[in-house]
Amino acid sequence: MGQALLDAVGAGKTGVVTRLLEAGAPVNWADWFGQTPLIRAADNGHIESMRMLLDRGADMEAKDELGLTALIWATWNGEMEAMALLLDRGADLEAKTNDGDTALMVAARSGRVEVMTVLLDRSADLEAKDENCYTALVWAAYSGKVEAVALLLDSGADPEIRDKVGDLQECASWR
Repeated sequence: MGQALLDAVGAGKTGVVTRLLEAGAPVNWADWFGQTPLIRAADNGHIESMRMLLDRGADMEAKDELGLTALIWATWNGEMEAMALLLDRGADLEAKTNDGDTALMVAARSGRVEVMTVLLDRSADLEAKDENCYTALVWAAYSGKVEAVALLLDSGADPEIRDKVGDLQECASWR
């Protein structure tokens, strides 16, 4: 029933999700890639399915094979309502992927300023570093996301930050 639940959640079939949960489908079942129903629901912005899963004890901090949580998937895809639901329910804002990326870093790298604003309003750590000592600011600069860089600097990010290779200006010049 786990795969059926995962498929129903991914397809946004709320009625099927309800029936499967009532029949005892495992809310934390994971596929070969480590994706759980909650991760799949957050990834696709299926809010009602997310609520049902969370109400039945779905693990918000479960990670897939890349170390991405439901919150990081929602961030990656700009699923604002999914992000808000997870954060309101206590999701770890500073959870890290296998590479050490936080949700803020993922949003900064893709230049999702509206997503970054939500995360910063929830007190995301501006100075968290990944395995290469990159912060969200370094990722935004390296990715050429000018608006994201401006938002992070306006929010208090350290413009003197250095990664393992060089300073912020060097990162921006790699683009």
